[in-house]
Amino acid sequence: MPKPEHPTAELPPWFKWRPGPVTDSIDMEYVLQELDPGIRTQVIAARFETVAAMHRTLAEGAAKVAGIIGGKQRA
Repeated sequence: MPKPEHPTAELPPWFKWRPGPVTDSIDMEYVLQELDPGIRTQVIAARFETVAAMHRTLAEGAAKVAGIIGGKQRA
């Protein structure tokens, strides 16, 4: 079997790297301006915590995929 030029060349498109997750934020800036400052701070913190959790999950998945691919290449 010929070796692909890039290690991910044979993977389905949904396993290939993309620039980042696409999100549709509901807490738009003009809506945040109308909120009480204390509530606005909580909403912004929740947004950042959610994005951080999403990135941790993506990183864990990428590490698993790298381990699978790395194990296949060693075998």
